[in-house]
Amino acid sequence: MLQMTMCVILLVAAGLLNRTLSNLEKTPLGLNVDGLVVFGVNPEIKSLAQGRAFYHELLGKLRDLPGVESVSVMEWRIGSWSSNNSDMMLDGKLPDVANGGSRTVRTNVAGPGFFTTLGVPLLAGRDFADSDTANSSHVGIINEEFARRFLPNQNPLGHVIGPDNGQYQMTIVGVVKNHKYRSIDEEPIPMAWYEYAQIPMVGKMDVELRVHGDPLAILPAARKVVQQLDPNLPLIRPMTQRAQYDTTISSQLLFAHLAGFFGLLAVALVATGLYGTLAYRVNRRRAEIGIRMAMGAGRNRVVWMILRDSLFLTAIGVAMGVPFAILVARALASSLYGVQPLDGASYLLAVLGVAGVALAASALPAYRAACVEPLTALRTE
Repeated sequence: MLQMTMCVILLVAAGLLNRTLSNLEKTPLGLNVDGLVVFGVNPEIKSLAQGRAFYHELLGKLRDLPGVESVSVMEWRIGSWSSNNSDMMLDGKLPDVANGGSRTVRTNVAGPGFFTTLGVPLLAGRDFADSDTANSSHVGIINEEFARRFLPNQNPLGHVIGPDNGQYQMTIVGVVKNHKYRSIDEEPIPMAWYEYAQIPMVGKMDVELRVHGDPLAILPAARKVVQQLDPNLPLIRPMTQRAQYDTTISSQLLFAHLAGFFGLLAVALVATGLYGTLAYRVNRRRAEIGIRMAMGAGRNRVVWMILRDSLFLTAIGVAMGVPFAILVARALASSLYGVQPLDGASYLLAVLGVAGVALAASALPAYRAACVEPLTALRTE
């Protein structure tokens, strides 16, 4: 019964965590990760002009590679838990926020064609372009959450944004759809992007390429291009964009696999323990079973007698396990996504799983009991 209790607890936990993992893997990212590959570069740059020239040349050479559809750069790699967060000026002042909401805005620095490369839908205005240079009008792009929170019922295009220190100002030229930025399970937050050539910071950047076919197949050619610019410059953490996002759910993946493993282990222990117990009891009751059958008990009645014992143990184990499973599920609440701790389907599947294992483990002892020959059993006794 204690084994069944533990089995119920572990199966419920495994069910909740695996449903969480499934929900995370099916969560819309708001961009098209198919065909995207990302890697970082950290060149030795001594001036802004040198940095801008380096990335301008790098983007141009990468665009010319066969199979490359588009390419761009960003300061903070998306899907890496990294971000820059601060208050932001809007039209020269901190924006008013209703009901004491947060003014925090997540920002990033990006290159031309950034949202086109990612496949993020443009809701208004335009993407960054090659014409956005240090000498042109400084521009920025926001997401729809920024527009909803700080510019409700207004046309965002043409408004001016910038960091709260007033260091530089950007005119909004585009609004993009909300998409996952730091992790798969994050909630929408106001975001703003600056063009890398227009701000006084150019250093380590991550390069995003959209390619035809296998994304990883472009890496040798991309490495060759980078080494043409600097023979000692490695590609930093090259991987597909999908793999990068998957790193943000690594803990959920680990928990789900561990819970599944221990759930299967508990099932195996329940099956072997129950089988051993019933097989031993059937062997000890051979004479009793022979007498019952000699007195007219049918084989079906004998089978039900054995199965009834198994189901009785199962019912007690389940009754003990469900309350403890609820406590464990509530402790796991912070790790769940898209599923509640009291998810009925997970509990039902766990109970049915334990009952199914109990019946399967009882089948052979019950069959052996039904095959007892009364005269043989009585003579043996």
